[in-house]
Amino acid sequence: MTKRTRIAIIGAGITGVHLGSRLSAVADVKLFEKSRGIGGRMSTRRAEGFQFDHGAQYFTAHSKAFKEMLAPHIAAGRVAAWKPRLTSLGQGGATPVWTAPRFVAVPGMNALCKAMAEGLDIALQTRIAQFAKTPAGRWTLTSEAGEPCGDFDWVVSTAPAEQTLRLMPDCFQETTPLAKAQMLGCYSLMLGGLDLSDLGWDAAVVHDSPLSWVAVNHTKPGRADASSLMCQSSNLWAETHMEDPSGEVQDALLKTLRDVTGIAGEKATYISLHKWRFAKVDKTPAKPYLLDRTNGLAAAGDWCGAGRVEAGFESAEALAAEMCKNI
Repeated sequence: MTKRTRIAIIGAGITGVHLGSRLSAVADVKLFEKSRGIGGRMSTRRAEGFQFDHGAQYFTAHSKAFKEMLAPHIAAGRVAAWKPRLTSLGQGGATPVWTAPRFVAVPGMNALCKAMAEGLDIALQTRIAQFAKTPAGRWTLTSEAGEPCGDFDWVVSTAPAEQTLRLMPDCFQETTPLAKAQMLGCYSLMLGGLDLSDLGWDAAVVHDSPLSWVAVNHTKPGRADASSLMCQSSNLWAETHMEDPSGEVQDALLKTLRDVTGIAGEKATYISLHKWRFAKVDKTPAKPYLLDRTNGLAAAGDWCGAGRVEAGFESAEALAAEMCKNI
């Protein structure tokens, strides 16, 4: 019996799980995820009865392949359109108008990736620290804890570009375009238990401010009823404050929230801050994926495109189609 190709995929966000699903038809695939759950930046925080989508806020669907993938999830109620009352805050910006549907996964943003990952072999809380060639010419992976994670014919990283660059061995033939990709950070401030009944809007784009987005998270389909406010910083502000103490960042964002909305966030019964070191694509490698057939290495992710959820899916779709040609 012919031995199937073994593929390791680093990261279990939408790129990783879609790639794993596509490649599992022709190879033995295992995913390694550093976090406790899957989804990457399609994340949901649940705490003290509150619920916050503290990563991606929503996603759009433009390509035929992405629409086709979403269709059964929409039919099953795992994905739904979000139609918030929108406004604009700060100086110099008009109220946004959404001309295309914005979708969210239900009951949290990670629900879509969970459904897509059904049947996949995923090792959670396993951060891959390095991989090296064996005498037999395969890649042997080692976790940050020093534990061996198996031997593979291929290793594909779907981690953010900067993390992938640090992880890839020197022989990777796509190092130059990989090094061109850059991502910016973001802070997510989560506030629970505030009285938002008289707010008059569900989501706001904030201009010329440390904040860029404020959303009443519990207005999204399928969310818990407990009052939950999700605030995200601008990427440029986050970059200049990425190494600041978390208490100082939280205080600055609470003050900004009060200044631009009048909301006294410090009165919330639940307050939490999350730092995303890699949140938004700033520069791309100008390729939909990076593939090194000679060494059995590849990389993909939303950073290959526009940085959106759909871009992560499209990167995985394109890479899978290419890899399947010769596996």
